[in-house]
Amino acid sequence: MPNQFNNDEISLMFDAALFERKRAVHQKLFAEFEIIRLRLKDSALHKQFPFPAGTDFETGKISQGENYLGYPWIILDFPKYFNKNAMFAFRTMFWYGHYFSISLLIGGEVLPGLLPHVSEKLRHTADALQFATHEAPWCHDINEITFSQANLLTREAIALHAERHGYIKLTIKTTETDMEKLRELVFTHYEAMLKLLL
Repeated sequence: MPNQFNNDEISLMFDAALFERKRAVHQKLFAEFEIIRLRLKDSALHKQFPFPAGTDFETGKISQGENYLGYPWIILDFPKYFNKNAMFAFRTMFWYGHYFSISLLIGGEVLPGLLPHVSEKLRHTADALQFATHEAPWCHDINEITFSQANLLTREAIALHAERHGYIKLTIKTTETDMEKLRELVFTHYEAMLKLLL
């Protein structure tokens, strides 16, 4: 009978501790993302960077959801600028069951002015940096189909992607659970990405 629950499903249905643990993880991640936001905001490079007009580089936003490809997630966007014509954001995401991803997203009308700096410098970045090749910037599933190693791409390939899809996204991922190490990783990646744009 298709609607009968198996033993694992029944165990989940009445496992209150599972949801208590998830809530505790959520609370710690929200607190951690706020610490990260404050650390990024305090960066000397952040304070002097010429962000696109309209960018929120003071407050940012932490959001959450239950179903990105079937799994819950939490996102910090800081700094951030989203409208129908442009996008500029630094995004730290935890995707349950997978990893943390740390990304710079640039798109729309702010992209042409920043693209030459990125295209020139990407060849000298670390092997861990991934370049999104998916048609949409909202793909966070990092694999060999949706991302490519950034420092292996030619300027022509980068320009073609930007022309076709209107954005670029540069990402690293980690399963680091030591929060001090995670903060340092996010901070280091943030400063590296800003330096790419200067």
